[in-house]
Amino acid sequence: MTAARAEKRADAFNTLSNSAAIVPEQTLNEIIPGLHPQGGLFGIVRHFSVPANLAVPVGTPTDPAAWHVEGAAVNAINLRGCKERDIMLSCTRVKKMQGTIEKMVEAIQNTSTEERFIEAHKSQTTDFTRNRNLGFDEIMHFVIGNLGTSLDFEVMNFCNKRTQTVSAAAISKARDKVKYTAFEELLKANAKCVPVANDYKGYRLTAYDGIKGELPRTKELMRLSNTPYEMGYPQFHAIAEYDVLNCCYTDAIFELGTTNERKAAVKLLERHNYEGKEIFLLDRGFPGLALIQQLEKSGKSYVMRVSKSFLKEVNAFGKSYSKDEVVQVNYDKKRGAASNICGVELPSSFSLRCVKIELNEQETEILVTNLNKTTFSRKEIGELYNLRWKVETGFLNLKYAVCIEDFMGIKLNSIKQEFFASLIKSNIYMQFVEAANDIIFNKKNREARI
Repeated sequence: MTAARAEKRADAFNTLSNSAAIVPEQTLNEIIPGLHPQGGLFGIVRHFSVPANLAVPVGTPTDPAAWHVEGAAVNAINLRGCKERDIMLSCTRVKKMQGTIEKMVEAIQNTSTEERFIEAHKSQTTDFTRNRNLGFDEIMHFVIGNLGTSLDFEVMNFCNKRTQTVSAAAISKARDKVKYTAFEELLKANAKCVPVANDYKGYRLTAYDGIKGELPRTKELMRLSNTPYEMGYPQFHAIAEYDVLNCCYTDAIFELGTTNERKAAVKLLERHNYEGKEIFLLDRGFPGLALIQQLEKSGKSYVMRVSKSFLKEVNAFGKSYSKDEVVQVNYDKKRGAASNICGVELPSSFSLRCVKIELNEQETEILVTNLNKTTFSRKEIGELYNLRWKVETGFLNLKYAVCIEDFMGIKLNSIKQEFFASLIKSNIYMQFVEAANDIIFNKKNREARI
C-alpha cells in the first residue's frame, strides 16, 4: 500500500479511455510476488509478453477516491435505487448456487474415495493397495484442480496444500495408475447434481456438438493420431452432450484425429439415462437414419436442422410451397442398399414433421422434428433450434475460459483425464455465471447477459 500511495499519477492521461489503464510499476512489483504461489491469474498472464522495468503513467480516476484509516467511519454506499425485491431475489439465487456447488464438490469427494469406484478405474489390481504418499482421491483432486499451467507449477501449487511434498515425476507416475474413465464417470455423477431448473414447456433441452483442438506434439500422439510430421500438431475431436438451458455437460466422447460425429452421437444416445421429458437439438451434421431410429426407440423428442441432400421426402418438401408438413419416410432394404446405409434396422418407416424457417428473404432453413403441431407451433420449433446456439457458446468458454487445450500431461490417458476434468470444472464455473445472469436478467435491463 505504501508503494502504491507513493506512486505519482499522470493527469495528462486520456480520460476517454480510462478502461485501458495499466497497473503502475511499483504496484505491479508488489502484485507479481503474490501471484506465484496462487497460480490462477498468473497462469493466464503468462500468455502475454510483458517487458520488464516498464513504468506506466496512470490517469486520475473519473470517480473521486480517498484513503481511509482502518476502523474510521466511511460513508454508506449508494445502492442506486435497488429495490428490496431485487436484493431478495439476488440472495435467493446465490443460496441456490451455493447449494448446487456444495453438492457438486461433495460428489467429487465422495465418489473418488468409494472402494467400488477405485477398483473399477485403477489401471492394475495391485495399484493403490498399500499406503502411499499419493492416494487415488488425491490424484483425482490434482487433475481437477489444475490451473492450465506447467506440471512443475501445478505440483508446487498442489504441495502448498499438503504436509508432505511430492515430485512432478511421482505425480506423473501415479496418474498412470488412474484410468481416464474415472473422470468420465465422475462427470456424469457431477452433472446429476445440477438441477434442471430451466426447461422449455417442461422439457429439458439437450444438444450434441463437436469440438476440435490441438494436442502436445509428441511422437506417441503423432503416431496414435496418424498425423504426418509435416502436418504440425496432432488433433483431438470430441463430441459433447450439453444441457443448453442449465449450461451443464452431461457426457462426452473423446477421440484422436477426426471422428464420425453421427456414430458418436448414436453411441452417446445409447448410454443416455435421463428419464424425464427431453428434446434433443442437433445441427445439420448429425441427422441420419441411425440417429433418428435411436431417438424414436428411446422415446425422445428432437429438432434437427437438415441439409438439402438429406432424404428425398424432405427434399420434396423443401421445393414445395408448404411451410409445415408431416411426411412419411419409408426405407426398405433395396433403398438402404442403394444409399449405402449401415447399422440401421430395415425396413424402417416413420413420420417426420418438416418445418421451414425463414432466416431472411434469400435463405430458408429446414428443420425436422417429431413434436406435434398441437403442442409446438412452427414459431416455437424455430425458437427451440435457436436455443441450440448455447452449446456453441459453451465450447467458447471451454476454449478461452477453461483453456481446454492447455494440457499439462503428454500421454493419451493423462490428456483424456484433463479433458473430462475440464468439463467438470466448466459445470462448476457455469453455476457462478448463471447465478450472475439471473441477477442481471431480473433487473430493469432484461437484455443484459454475461
